[in-house]
Amino acid sequence: MLNSVVPMGWLWEIAQKCRADLRSHSFYQSVSNASSRKDFYWVHQLYHLSADFTAATALRYGKCDDPRFRDAFGEHAAEEVEHPAQLARWMREFGFLKLDRLPTSVPPNLATLALGSYFIRSVMREPFAHQIITLNLMTESIAVDFYAQVNPKLAELELTPKEYWLVHQEADTHHQILGLDLIPQCSQDSPLGADYLHTVYEVTQLWRQLFDSWNQVIQCPDREVAYI
Repeated sequence: MLNSVVPMGWLWEIAQKCRADLRSHSFYQSVSNASSRKDFYWVHQLYHLSADFTAATALRYGKCDDPRFRDAFGEHAAEEVEHPAQLARWMREFGFLKLDRLPTSVPPNLATLALGSYFIRSVMREPFAHQIITLNLMTESIAVDFYAQVNPKLAELELTPKEYWLVHQEADTHHQILGLDLIPQCSQDSPLGADYLHTVYEVTQLWRQLFDSWNQVIQCPDREVAYI
């Protein structure tokens, strides 16, 4: 079990419970039931989230002057930098985006905007531990589950999951524990442990709200559901 080798196994274990709860979200049932390209219209929202996440990892590296964290942050930023462009190419190839339109032509809905803004705020305002729990422990582990369920469905519908999709499938398992050994270690019942748990639950709730909103995009693809 991974929790036997990662630092602070108690934090990893609680994060995995939250992750499992999100795996049961109805969004994934909608993905499983998808029958056409229109059922993946939420990729416009995914583009915004990818762009904000990439910006957050780059900003985190640029702001970091602590050599203990700098290498880990630089590794993560370097591996994220091409992802929005890769997704945009895929969107154009499979008809989600016309050649004369920008990938931002569909605006982010409020839930997408909230999570993307949270990534940026974490880097700008919060300590390294918050950033690692937010951007790595939680978001990258949730991403592991996301691509594990979405990629096979894309392949089934001949929306070939290449570049952006395959890179995430391979890299996020490593990214989810990146830097976890560098943050202050603590027990679950300590004040610092309580702060860590609050961050875990906060990120989980934002992701749940995001999946709620993306599910509405699946149900009403022709409406764009821009501001739900």
